[in-house]
Amino acid sequence: MDARVIKALACESRLKILDFLNWPELYFPDVPDARQTGLTNKLICGRLGLTQESVSLHMRWLTQAKLVSATRVGIRVFYKRDERGIDEAVTSLCELLQSASRR
Repeated sequence: MDARVIKALACESRLKILDFLNWPELYFPDVPDARQTGLTNKLICGRLGLTQESVSLHMRWLTQAKLVSATRVGIRVFYKRDERGIDEAVTSLCELLQSASRR
């Protein structure tokens, strides 16, 4: 298990960001095609009430943990959930918990 995943998930703001990215049509109904294109830092910071610098730091944690992917389009960066990375993290966490319960 990569410690970056645990560190990334150990923050309520980052968990909220993952929720926003999972349900963009719920949290950002005025953003068409948010599921396909992703969300920008500005949209996320507006919803969280944090500065763009803080959200950028959170996004760096999530991308380094491979839970989120970032795509640059011009000057904007669009963030989406990295489903493969999330699946790997869930599998690793389940294995870790199962091995701990056998002890």
